[in-house]
Amino acid sequence: RHPTTGRSGDRRGRSWQRFMEGFPTVPVHDLKIHPRDRELIAGTHGRSIWIVDIAPLQDITSAVMADGAALFEPKPAFQFGTPGRGGESTAQMWFSRPTPGNQAEITYYIGEDVAAELQETFAANRQDRGGQAARGQAGGGQAGRQPGPGGGPGGGGQGGPRGPQVEITVTNVAGEVVSTINGAATEGIHTVRWNYRGTAPTPAEPGPYDKLERERLSARATVVADSLIDAGWNEQMVRRMTGAFTSDAGAQALFRGFGGGRGGRGGQGNRDPESFRERPAEQMGGGGGFGGGQFTQMREVADLIMPGAGTQRLFRMFRRGGGGQGPMMEPGTYTLAMTVGDRTFTQTLIVERIDGYGGDTSPF
Repeated sequence: RHPTTGRSGDRRGRSWQRFMEGFPTVPVHDLKIHPRDRELIAGTHGRSIWIVDIAPLQDITSAVMADGAALFEPKPAFQFGTPGRGGESTAQMWFSRPTPGNQAEITYYIGEDVAAELQETFAANRQDRGGQAARGQAGGGQAGRQPGPGGGPGGGGQGGPRGPQVEITVTNVAGEVVSTINGAATEGIHTVRWNYRGTAPTPAEPGPYDKLERERLSARATVVADSLIDAGWNEQMVRRMTGAFTSDAGAQALFRGFGGGRGGRGGQGNRDPESFRERPAEQMGGGGGFGGGQFTQMREVADLIMPGAGTQRLFRMFRRGGGGQGPMMEPGTYTLAMTVGDRTFTQTLIVERIDGYGGDTSPF
């Protein structure tokens, strides 16, 4: 369908645009479009099936392009899947795929003119904030404060957004905003994901008992580390695991040390976890994230430090700089509201839960 005229077949293939979406360069023998799910299905020479959602492409009409922005109707989101077990044979190297059903996909469109306007506003706001900070420092007073990460569109400062952003809020049936997601505001079609979690709780200061327990467990972790190294365990691996309980960095440092973090395992950041990766089973080295064998080792280390408590309780004891993940939201109907400049676009998201869903899929 031609995006400007809305008529089918009037270009007769006279213009083409590369559309790969992580698809490798292989022969394709057949193409089908699923009429209900609006997904393009490609059958490859390698006896594989590749599926991609093309509903947003079908929804880009002449009216959408003229409007310059759109929040597309999301597909129903299903909470399903089970936690990773860990400890399985890793063969040559560890290979893993994300548990399906742990995110809802939200897709939107930003046109060329709107993207240019947002970029201009972003640049102007950043310049203004930079000038205020410079004037504050030059005058000997307090430098102007700049928003840090998550400061919203136009925020400056180290770790702030590098370009304009849109803001998408998720509101429940009671009218409460349970989550806010930022996404790129550059030209094109974008997809962001919601992990079904609400706002993270504010961390509480540890009490006197917790402080004493931390000191005791930290000392025990040092003894455990020395004992494991003497028993032949890899010293670098052991120091990383026990360092979460013996340093000021806290448990979050453990994930950063293995190249993980909030953005996803293996240092993938905000990259689509389902995107194509060449030879994924050979990409763990250096900063490739936790493997199944390391999950098992971490459980063993945790049991030696705090016998019988389990890894979750131990990590909660040493969590610093945050209150942990937000609560898992229940299935139901949610309202999505996307703010682009001074305009707001809304859609309804249906979340359903499959029986047996485990909720928290953390390996710990």
